[in-house]
Amino acid sequence: MKSFWKLCAFVNNMTEETIILEQTVSAEEDVPNCGLYMILPDTDDHDKQCFKLAQALHGANRFSNYSMNRHIVEFRQNAKNPVSEVAVKAYQETCFKNGFIFVVADDARLARAVNADGVICSSIPKASEARKMLSEDAIIGLRCSTKAAAKSALDHDLDFITIYSDKDGDPLLDILNWWTTATDNPIAVEGPFNQENCQSFVNAEATFIDSSHHIWTHPSGNPMQGVVNMLDAFERYKPLRKNIN
Repeated sequence: MKSFWKLCAFVNNMTEETIILEQTVSAEEDVPNCGLYMILPDTDDHDKQCFKLAQALHGANRFSNYSMNRHIVEFRQNAKNPVSEVAVKAYQETCFKNGFIFVVADDARLARAVNADGVICSSIPKASEARKMLSEDAIIGLRCSTKAAAKSALDHDLDFITIYSDKDGDPLLDILNWWTTATDNPIAVEGPFNQENCQSFVNAEATFIDSSHHIWTHPSGNPMQGVVNMLDAFERYKPLRKNIN
């Protein structure tokens, strides 16, 4: 959706440091086919996690051959381990400085309080409420496990969806293939992906791949290495380019 990509351009223009690319890219290669979707892990040490997030985002910018990146970071509140607004704001600021979109899961009030770029909701009623509460520039998404839910997101003019596996849901590739045929709106695929098992979803033109597990649990302990692995896989497996603007 145009408003979604406009926001991507906006946040990348806000980066404090200009990333110097080592090679020239052509106009049609200014943006990647597939980007990172990073869900922040549950933790008690938010200062440490914010530092690791900054490492990951810096790595994504540093090792990219594109003039603009399109990546998303999602914060999910754990009811059993609530996170302070101050800590969430630190995550938002880290994303903003590095040109990443920051969304909050299922909490429009928190998203507004920390100036997040939008929300990813678990239901249409929550998405509708978020649309009323947030600015008209905010991006509103829906988590889906079925094609019916994905269709509902389109019917309600939502900006993007994420899809996840559920025992009562549809196969992820079926939802992905239906979505990319029906619309050019962004779609993220959730799951414990690495540089090998993401191939079929990159081939099928997912806009974002959940790279959280590989980045935060990389054997090296360095989230930048996980980022490099995933970005390399996205390049190796990318399909023939289609216009997403």
